[in-house]
Amino acid sequence: MKKRRKAAVSERSRAAGFIFACGLLFLASLPARAAEDLDSERPEAWAMFYFTSVSFFSGLGTPKSRELGEIEAGLEVGNIPKLDEEQRTVGFDGTKEEDLNKAPIFARGRLTIGLPWRMALLLGYTPPVKVWGVKPHVFSYGLERPVYERGPWTVGLRAYGQVGSVEGAFTCPGEAASEPPGSPGNPNGCEGKSKDRVTVNYWGLEASGSYRSDTFRGLTPWVTVAGNYLDTRFQVKADTFGFRDRERLKADTGTVTLGVGLRYPVTEKIDLTVGMSFTPLWVTRRPSTSDDTDPLLNARTVLSYRFR
Repeated sequence: MKKRRKAAVSERSRAAGFIFACGLLFLASLPARAAEDLDSERPEAWAMFYFTSVSFFSGLGTPKSRELGEIEAGLEVGNIPKLDEEQRTVGFDGTKEEDLNKAPIFARGRLTIGLPWRMALLLGYTPPVKVWGVKPHVFSYGLERPVYERGPWTVGLRAYGQVGSVEGAFTCPGEAASEPPGSPGNPNGCEGKSKDRVTVNYWGLEASGSYRSDTFRGLTPWVTVAGNYLDTRFQVKADTFGFRDRERLKADTGTVTLGVGLRYPVTEKIDLTVGMSFTPLWVTRRPSTSDDTDPLLNARTVLSYRFR
């Protein structure tokens, strides 16, 4: 009798274990929540494209022939234009103002390494240091080569890309979270600072030309034109009115960027480069039903030092 009871208990345990395992397999097979794929003219998409374009890893000049193993290190700084209220109103298809005016500049270290066949490897990095309420972690890379060098004239090609993200309280800033949920200072019910993340990935190909003037001590004006593909994501991480908002957005597009600038050899090994870039972007803002141009125009500078 006892043996039969033990056998029945053992059978029920095995059945329960089997049902539990099937339940785990079913849950594991459920797809993760997919990101909402935005039209490229949506205000949220425009904001992602705008700030991603600030970090384009263009060369700020024309590639030149380098010795194998030649190393050039530099610091790049670019301005991030301040957005007005209309431009900041991008949330929920252009009906909610977001806190987008955080960092006034974008900075990264640059490294250029001479390779065979007149090629050069470009590397850039912005470490995960929180400044102005944002924490970037961005790695940039590229390959460049002059394709025509004759006298003072140079024409070159450059391929580049970037992977990384920027974290910050974009949807629920600290100022709003400090007010009671639902109050005039916190109409969206933020219960704390959000920990949002925007992914700023892209790939690009750039052609450039320059003219070196010996009359002005090697001053070199340059122009560039680049085609880019942007692959961006935005992950909301906010608590509002007792609800955990984990919305995911994604948007991709192609853009064209034009650049002009000057490169000046301060010394035999130190160069100073300044430039302006222009990237047309399109957006549809309510109540309009047609898209308008709202481009990015920003300035950048690089101070570099050659070790060989």
